[in-house]
Amino acid sequence: MIGYLRGETLIIKLATAQLTGTDAIGEGDKLEVRGFSGQVAFTFVTTVEQIRFSPYAYCHVRYPELVHGLRIRHAERVMVNLPVRVEGGHMEGEAVSATIANISINGAMLTAPAVLGDVGDVLKLTFRFWVLPSEYEVNMRVDAVVQTVTGPEPDGELRHGVRFKSVRSTESILLQNLIYQRLQEDPEATV
Repeated sequence: MIGYLRGETLIIKLATAQLTGTDAIGEGDKLEVRGFSGQVAFTFVTTVEQIRFSPYAYCHVRYPELVHGLRIRHAERVMVNLPVRVEGGHMEGEAVSATIANISINGAMLTAPAVLGDVGDVLKLTFRFWVLPSEYEVNMRVDAVVQTVTGPEPDGELRHGVRFKSVRSTESILLQNLIYQRLQEDPEATV
């Protein structure tokens, strides 16, 4: 979505694939739109009112009368690239390195070349980040429960969705600060 005029229209950027072939959309077509706002999955039905090609392909659709939403996450999640040390799960007493690909105050997505643990396993995570503008270094150690394991992805990495256990209020505030910092750096960093 590029923008909207409340009660009138939504402006949506179009992919080239939506403009060619047998599935091409046209003015007057009914669309079922699905999206994700970072916390809520939503869907609505609308009609294409106008298609424009300059400065890029976009369309105006009728402002929806009804939008269905379902809360998927309880906290905003942002993309990061933080090294993390992982213990527990499949590591059998050894610590392995992984990457935190995205994070919220409630959990994270870890990527690694091998399975870190099964759904329900508790992992011990150790990672660090800096709080600006004072460059205060935060060394965080938190237990996390594996919620999902998917992959391997095309890059060969497996993705592990984890939920943090018993995050103290000061840690939660520091994580929230990290999330706000990341959104200031890149407003499109939400997942």
